[in-house]
Amino acid sequence: MRLSEHKGLSALTGSLFARMATILLVGLLAAQLASLWLQWNERAAVVSQARGLNFADRMVEAIRVLEAEPVEQRETALDSLRATGLQLTLIADDQVSPHEPRGQIQSTLSSRLGSARAIRSLGGGGGGGGGMGGMGGKNGAGFGNGGGMMAHGNPATRSFDVRLKDGQWVRIAAGNETSAPPALSNALIAQLLITLLIVTAVVMLAVRQATRPLQRLASAADTLGADLDAAPLDETGPTETRRAAQAFNRMQARIKRLVDERARALAAVSHDLRTPLTRMRLRAELVDDEKLREQMATDLDAMGTMIDATLDYLRGLQDNEAVRPIDMNALLQSLAEDAAVLGKIIHVDGMAQTPYPGRLLALRRAVQNLIDNAIKYGHRAHIRVEDSDAALRIVLDDEGPGIAPGELARVTEPYYRPDASRSRETGGVGLGLSIVKDIALLHGGELLLANRPQGGLSATLVLPRK
Repeated sequence: MRLSEHKGLSALTGSLFARMATILLVGLLAAQLASLWLQWNERAAVVSQARGLNFADRMVEAIRVLEAEPVEQRETALDSLRATGLQLTLIADDQVSPHEPRGQIQSTLSSRLGSARAIRSLGGGGGGGGGMGGMGGKNGAGFGNGGGMMAHGNPATRSFDVRLKDGQWVRIAAGNETSAPPALSNALIAQLLITLLIVTAVVMLAVRQATRPLQRLASAADTLGADLDAAPLDETGPTETRRAAQAFNRMQARIKRLVDERARALAAVSHDLRTPLTRMRLRAELVDDEKLREQMATDLDAMGTMIDATLDYLRGLQDNEAVRPIDMNALLQSLAEDAAVLGKIIHVDGMAQTPYPGRLLALRRAVQNLIDNAIKYGHRAHIRVEDSDAALRIVLDDEGPGIAPGELARVTEPYYRPDASRSRETGGVGLGLSIVKDIALLHGGELLLANRPQGGLSATLVLPRK
């Protein structure tokens, strides 16, 4: 997996939307599964009870038929009753099962027949004592979990021995039930799935609505870094969302006010400092001592350079230049031609595939500063352009002494000068790379510095396209 895909996946899985949706959907799924399990058990109990009641009714009808028939015709009646799925056998007294069944099976049959009947089953099971008339067992109405079922060795057969009014014992058993009906119908399962899908869609929509204000706030914060004049956030929605939007809009207004005040201050300082410097230069010319006059002129030039660099740096921090498509190939070529006029040869390799949306004057200043640094400290510069869908990278390599590894992270700090290899004697006041870094940040990018293995410094201006 590529790094960009991995970052995209991490952002997706780590977002508030993904986490809230996961929590709610897992809870919803757990609730649906619990509901399904409860309904399954309930329907299984109802089906089991219904089957038990049906077997009890069939037993009652069989007993009534046998008691109504003369003794000599009962075999014929038995054949007719066997056709209904019951297994009936006339047995002798010594074949009767020894135990009375538990539960209410005996009272249930007695109440339906109008008088008591003796009932036996092997092991005294047959009821389980629960449900309607003792018919709550797992294998159908409590008739088959013990007793007769165990007596005849088939766990799927319910069997009881019942004594008729004339004293004859008859063994009544249900046929083999090798397959039970499903506890949940296909229609019910389909309804549960449709309900799950509908609730899932509602949950996703609700989570999206809840997290959308945060996404707008994050987008507005990113836009604020590049454009202080961006439209304020809509102060709508829930109370918390409105308060966050109001706080953000107040912060944006305060920042814009501070930046505007600083711009006015810069204009005033620029005028107020240059005027006395000009007067001092004129007065220095009146000094008779030539050596002193040269020293004063040198100091005044240094002061002017420092003032210009500082004002340039401060202007770069509050650049409100409009964003527009820039032909970076033409920009780099024009800078290379300007350097050639001064006798400096700059090679440009590679090219931007499409125009870059940025601030023309700021980017020109940034690249020019990198070129000046490369020529000043490395005597020559080589520009390499690497373009992709993700970012435009402008790499400038020089052949100078490079920078100590421990100083690479600090040379972009304002006024910081690491060592004698990049000293004041070479010109500048330590603001060139600071300006480049700020312009890169203004475009959402970064400035990367690294020493080249063959010697010299490599400065990479990374400008994201997305």
